[in-house]
Amino acid sequence: MLTVLIVDDEPLVRNSIEYALQEIEIKTHILGEAENGEEALLLYKKLLPDVVITDVKMPGMDGLALIEEIRKIDRITQFIIISGYAEFDYARRAMKYEVQHYLLKPIKSKDLEEALRQCALRINSKYAELLPQAEQLIKYIDDNYAAPLTLNMLAQKFNFSPKYISNMIKNKVGYSFIEYLMNLRIKRAVELLTKTDMSIKEIALSVGYDDQQYFHRIFKKKT
Repeated sequence: MLTVLIVDDEPLVRNSIEYALQEIEIKTHILGEAENGEEALLLYKKLLPDVVITDVKMPGMDGLALIEEIRKIDRITQFIIISGYAEFDYARRAMKYEVQHYLLKPIKSKDLEEALRQCALRINSKYAELLPQAEQLIKYIDDNYAAPLTLNMLAQKFNFSPKYISNMIKNKVGYSFIEYLMNLRIKRAVELLTKTDMSIKEIALSVGYDDQQYFHRIFKKKT
């Protein structure tokens, strides 16, 4: 299922896109709607949709400026540009941000469906290209499991959004980031408990838990 953010300054247009999404075969989930680029950028950072469907002409930050800002922080999200203006210049300017879909209002369901189908293919292709990075990511976690790791820290280090870091980990190992990190830490704690004379507090600290009571709860839950 593709997650979608709809951006247009006209409520009727947003409603028509929402209706068109209900009419097509591709399953989508609308995470949110925005009426301008500034609002959309804030929502994007919070919701991290797979696809952004955006108007070009909007007050303040227009659609192309929005795409440019999103591309600074993410390389996988796909865009569908909509406009009431059949001007090639918009499409040409969008190409440098890897935008391949430019639809004219009123939006036709069949055109939107085909654009979304292509978006899904490109997202899958992007993930396939990222397999080497996924291996590097997992190795980094394996080598630094005792450090205070978070998705945001990994996102900054590997230059991806937290959402895609999370997806890369789950696609690679079958667990969420939190589950994978927790399993690593508990596995190492079991080794230390059975092979050393370290105290519980020392073991907790050595595998990344400052709070001994929390470590005890997690250890009991996992073992």
